Amino acid sequence: MKIILAWLYAHGGWSITKVNPNASNDISLYYRLYEREDVAKRRFYNIGAGKFIHPAWTNVDHASKWYKENRVDIDFDLMLNGRLPIEDGVANIVYSSHTIEHIPNDSAQNVFNESYRILKRGGILRLTTPNTDLDYRACMNNDKDYFYWIDYYSLPNNMANAAIGKRMCDVSLKQVFLHHFASQVSELHADASTHKISDEEFDRVFSTMPYEDALNYCVSKCSVELQRKYPGNHLNWWNRNKLFKMLEIAGFEKVWLSGYGQSFAPVLRNTSYFDNTHPKASIYVEAMKG
Repeated sequence: MKIILAWLYAHGGWSITKVNPNASNDISLYYRLYEREDVAKRRFYNIGAGKFIHPAWTNVDHASKWYKENRVDIDFDLMLNGRLPIEDGVANIVYSSHTIEHIPNDSAQNVFNESYRILKRGGILRLTTPNTDLDYRACMNNDKDYFYWIDYYSLPNNMANAAIGKRMCDVSLKQVFLHHFASQVSELHADASTHKISDEEFDRVFSTMPYEDALNYCVSKCSVELQRKYPGNHLNWWNRNKLFKMLEIAGFEKVWLSGYGQSFAPVLRNTSYFDNTHPKASIYVEAMKG
């Protein structure tokens, strides 16, 4: 099987995606596992789908100048906290990769609530997003190699595309860490109107507050309205505890930690399509509607 390695710029960073010319042949797996009508009507929903293409899937995304090349089937602004134009209990799977870090908590909770509503009983929600615990550990250990995107965002064209005003290689890892979950408050951000958290303020906040309270403090300094101007920036932090808690609020009784390519649902184990954005820095969580 011929594998073409393609570099894709996806949701604020580089990822390696295995593009298999015959990958669409997995449609037979869908027809074997699911009702033919569900496959034909594409009752598998990718929220924040970007450039994703699959014949069984429906892309839910929001058209914008920032994401001009996204393929949108259902245009849905996640930050409006609305109701998805999808019937109750019809979806087999909802998948969302590297999307919820771009929206505030109330919008993420709405995504989880809506996913629960549209899923069939036994349906799966799979989420992958940057693992803030890993980021913080690397920052505190001065592990520059973990932040493998530093060199990429030290090149002028890439900096401009991401609204970065300083070369990432020229700032502290604290600023790189901040940029990965609360982009606006990092000294890297090019917009001068935002509150910037200096290294000194960072040290004070993380030494005097409980860890998650410190993360919330940083996010609280970000403007949701300004995020609309820079939708590719990150506005939120995620770890196991937070994901589990908010998914349980949404109604999911079965929630578990997963891993790269290790989904409960066989169709989601195809890494030609799924889990290929920043796997080394991501957390994978799944939930089932009981």
